[in-house]
Amino acid sequence: MSANFVQVSTFGGGGGRTQTLVPGVGTQLFQFAPTGLPGVTDGGDRIYAERIRVRVTGNITRNAGGAATTPAPNWEQLAQAFGKVHVFSPDLQEIVPLGHNTVPLLANHDQFTTNGQRPITRKRSTEFGTTGISLPIEYEFEIPFARDYGVRPTDFCPWLPLLDQGVIEFELRPSNALATFGETSTGWTMSGNWTAEVVIDWFTDKQSLIHAPVGSRIYQPVTAGPEFILKNVGGAKGYDGVVAGCRLATLSWLAAGATNPNFGAGHDNGFYAAYSPGSGPSFGSNLLTRIDLPWRMQKSINAVTAYLGAFLADQGPVRFRANLSAGATVTDNDLANWPYTMDPAMSNGTNGRSLLIDALDFFPLIWPDHAPRQKISDMQKVNGDLTFTADFANAVGLTTHLFRTDEVLAFSRVKVLDIMDRMGQTHVDRGGVWRYIVKYGDPKQANVSTQWGMPLKIVTADQPGAL
Repeated sequence: MSANFVQVSTFGGGGGRTQTLVPGVGTQLFQFAPTGLPGVTDGGDRIYAERIRVRVTGNITRNAGGAATTPAPNWEQLAQAFGKVHVFSPDLQEIVPLGHNTVPLLANHDQFTTNGQRPITRKRSTEFGTTGISLPIEYEFEIPFARDYGVRPTDFCPWLPLLDQGVIEFELRPSNALATFGETSTGWTMSGNWTAEVVIDWFTDKQSLIHAPVGSRIYQPVTAGPEFILKNVGGAKGYDGVVAGCRLATLSWLAAGATNPNFGAGHDNGFYAAYSPGSGPSFGSNLLTRIDLPWRMQKSINAVTAYLGAFLADQGPVRFRANLSAGATVTDNDLANWPYTMDPAMSNGTNGRSLLIDALDFFPLIWPDHAPRQKISDMQKVNGDLTFTADFANAVGLTTHLFRTDEVLAFSRVKVLDIMDRMGQTHVDRGGVWRYIVKYGDPKQANVSTQWGMPLKIVTADQPGAL
């Protein structure tokens, strides 16, 4: 089939489709406003939003004193040029809440769970340069709706006009945001014009559907351990019309990332820097020794590398990271990062001979199996606080810990009827001729609890079991 996408105009830009900002001393916003989004094809098929894709071009300049023997920031590090992400819909409100999502999370963590670890950008070789050299960069990231877990990835995709008259925005961080990457004491400056463009990919379906809403959240408990509490998991947090409770598809404990010079100084993944709450744990150095998950079958386990082994086996294939050859182009590229089995440059004791190394970007606690093996109804159900404990051999002290989740929610009945009105298929309770049915559940048993994470089909009123 041909590509289906619509290009989004800038917010208040008089119809312009690109926005250009010059990095400066403060944080700025790229802002785009979807307008005139179609809901039905000429053939009568419904149109659904699959993902939002963002592409930014700009330049980075090596700071004075920088050595030509260390590389430019890699894919993970370049995400630090951008900050928080926000998507607002007049019909759904905070689809992607500003305080819970960042480009580093979307580009570095979520690709493992939303699309089976398939980066959406091209691989690039490692680049080097002398002091003052300016290198052009291109950065792409996506804000996903479709997710490769559940029965169909498209079960989570909203009807396209629900995004109409909304806002898509993301932060461009200060020009010195990359100063600690690529060098021990100096780094790179974001320079020149940084130009962004946004498109929404869409697909069609003959069936009228109401998607299962997903909330990608960040939790920030402050503790020295061993108890960790995530408050109000499955809450709406700005998403309009959803009931409390969720099916928890993803739960990751974010790590500080590598500090080895071969990865560039500072945090490799930038999860923590985007929120600036603290340094975060390094699971290799702090020596995570035990995890107790009372809400899972693994009540308590001290073979913590078993979690990583299981995750890597599901992600596969496991990659090996090559040594960088200083000052020369090498076969390593900026997508060949964790997960991998062992980095030859980190061969000392704990960091080199275990999966539990400081190069860990995150520690997975729950991760989705990918269709067709996983059903939405098989996911961990949570409604309220979630508590677990973990022990470190080396104390981490009082710090902010970050946890990333994907929470599959459900709309209330009133909201379902509102969306049906918006789609031009009014429910019989409001004078129309339509009802709805739970797509992957027994409609005779359906209630608020069983509907967590279940997409809905709009059907004629005479459909058996329709609600």
